[in-house]
Amino acid sequence: MDLILYLFMTMILKLAYAIQARSDREQQVSGAVALTRSDSANNYRIWGPKVLCSMLPEDFLECNKPIDHKDNKTAKEEKGYGCLKFGGLNYEDVEHTKVLCTVFSDIDCHGPRTFMRDGVPCIRYSEHYFLTTLLYSLLLGFLGMDRFCLGQTGTAVGKLLTLGGIGVWWVVDIILLLTNRLTPEDGSNWNPYV
Repeated sequence: MDLILYLFMTMILKLAYAIQARSDREQQVSGAVALTRSDSANNYRIWGPKVLCSMLPEDFLECNKPIDHKDNKTAKEEKGYGCLKFGGLNYEDVEHTKVLCTVFSDIDCHGPRTFMRDGVPCIRYSEHYFLTTLLYSLLLGFLGMDRFCLGQTGTAVGKLLTLGGIGVWWVVDIILLLTNRLTPEDGSNWNPYV
């Protein structure tokens, strides 16, 4: 009797999971249809061979750089997108914006080939490498070479003339570099490619 009850309950659970999975698929398909109908005037076949152009990864797109409004909130409100500030170490610190993207000419996709992509981080890279700066700080930090490398010439000259604050400033700058408190002067992020 227990075996029959166990088999019966197992069948009911499998049936419930199948019904739930089917309703989830139908909701995804109906949501995708609503999304695609707003993207183009033609009917888009979800199960067809073409992907929506707006859903392509960045490898198939040429996107403009984010617009720098330089802390001008009015300009950003007028344009509707752009960056007030660049950089940030944590995800929460980085601002995100929209940029204009165009699909490469060799890629076949469905919908408009030029569109606005949202969620692009406002990050700018320059020729500042963390490892290089750390090595300068360890080896030639008493001469202010790390500060020269970061573009902080005023404090670098002071560090050079005092020989790294008789060693104290030298050690403090190494600690500041390791804790990410000493960053490039232009506000750019560390270049990730060594």
